Amino acid sequence: MSITHKPIEREILDAVQSLLAEVGAAFTMEQLEAKTNVSRATIYRRVGNKETLLKRLAQERGETFKKTDLRLNILKAARSVFSREGLIAATMEQIAIEAKVGVATIYRYFGDKESLVYALVEELSPRTAVRTLALQPSEDVAADLETIVSAVLPFFHENRDMLRLVFMGSETERRYLDSLRERSDSTLAHLTNYFSAQMVAGRLKKAGEASELALTLVGMALAFAVIGPLHYGMELDHPERSSKLIVSLFLNDLRGGQ
Repeated sequence: MSITHKPIEREILDAVQSLLAEVGAAFTMEQLEAKTNVSRATIYRRVGNKETLLKRLAQERGETFKKTDLRLNILKAARSVFSREGLIAATMEQIAIEAKVGVATIYRYFGDKESLVYALVEELSPRTAVRTLALQPSEDVAADLETIVSAVLPFFHENRDMLRLVFMGSETERRYLDSLRERSDSTLAHLTNYFSAQMVAGRLKKAGEASELALTLVGMALAFAVIGPLHYGMELDHPERSSKLIVSLFLNDLRGGQ
């Protein structure tokens, strides 16, 4: 008698459905990882982030969510207000109106505006998937990088308005964001560690500093996910194909074997 294994996407969706029944839409990606025994890097690569998962579950299974994830709702409202008003000018009152909650509720969840901005950066960041591979690089550099880029591309694209604010905001706002970055490890830092490890292992040529390679890869992802859609009308319609193209171009003349 043969054993039939569920396709991994179905297994992940089953787990999401189970978590919705147990804890509601407030479940975390850590809980999903534990329930499926599938790494977050793989979840991001195969089915996307939490928002994408919930949308797919609604489309494919008609799943409706009776419990509102109030924290996530506030973060979405904050992203909208920050994108429209700017980080400095935006007020907690505006965010409360956007989220349709009282200002006291936002303070209860996040404490103050700075903590809210920091939580937004942490919640929406793809660094978890990058961190996993940075700490445990495999011998297949191309597969690793496709996993990383597949996680980074949707994040950049979904948050392109916020990223535009980061790149084109005032000097005051940039300093404000820089002060928050000091509180957390960055995607760029994880990528730098990853490339350092792969160069030491001889799987990548030392064509430049590890930090330069990390910056190059991030720049390519930004071009496809942000610059193309915002400035040239080139939508990110096929992220998986774009990820493969980026990695193929990036690795040209970088593979080990000197």
